[in-house]
Amino acid sequence: MILIIDSEKTSEIKIKQSFNEFGLESVVVARNAEQARNILKSNENSKAKDLITLIIIDGELDDANGFELCREIRKTETGKYAYIILLVSSVKNQTKIENAKHSGATDFSVKPYDSTDFHKSFMKYLKQKVVLLVEDDPVVRKMVYRLLTKYHVEILEIDDGINAYNLINTMFPVRMVVMDIGLPNMSGIKLVKKIRNKDNWAKTPVVMLTASSDVADVKKSLLAGANDYITKPFKIDDFTKRLDRYISDENR
Repeated sequence: MILIIDSEKTSEIKIKQSFNEFGLESVVVARNAEQARNILKSNENSKAKDLITLIIIDGELDDANGFELCREIRKTETGKYAYIILLVSSVKNQTKIENAKHSGATDFSVKPYDSTDFHKSFMKYLKQKVVLLVEDDPVVRKMVYRLLTKYHVEILEIDDGINAYNLINTMFPVRMVVMDIGLPNMSGIKLVKKIRNKDNWAKTPVVMLTASSDVADVKKSLLAGANDYITKPFKIDDFTKRLDRYISDENR
């Protein structure tokens, strides 16, 4: 989930649309520090799907100093693992930029949300904290989702090869892709090939899930460009060890 803390009167719908186009639909907007504190407090006991992975803070809030709020949030359980972007009004305001650098934020950016500068910061978040999970079996998808949550990443779930391909064509590269080989409408093998044909996605780690232990199937996935494969049904310890190769300890 994404938490945006911004006192400006920009339409909440407009703000959310900036993120929806990347498949990120779980977006909450707090108009002041007090609202943000309440959201963060309730989030500490939330289910995995509601965990906050990205916090965007305007440096000039109506009821608080955004830089001080950032330091406060970073000390919370949620803020400890969240990717925090602090917003400043101008790249020429060196004082604000220095405050942002020393606030505990992961990164800082100049407003607005559709600016080139913000997109650069957002790309870094996607590459570090977002995992694309493509699996049509709801039971397997739920299990993999639960295992991925320990890495404190944002997980985008898709159950169809074509839908996954369409999303990839509209967004920046993510941290990792975990996908089934036997997807409806477009196989995992074909999807991996298409991913590898996109220059900006060429180095994105792809881990394949397969119900087949056939050496030929495994070879096909690796030749298509997959980095690794996991045979279903998988053991939790083995699954975790495989993922540890592609998600660093900084996310935990």
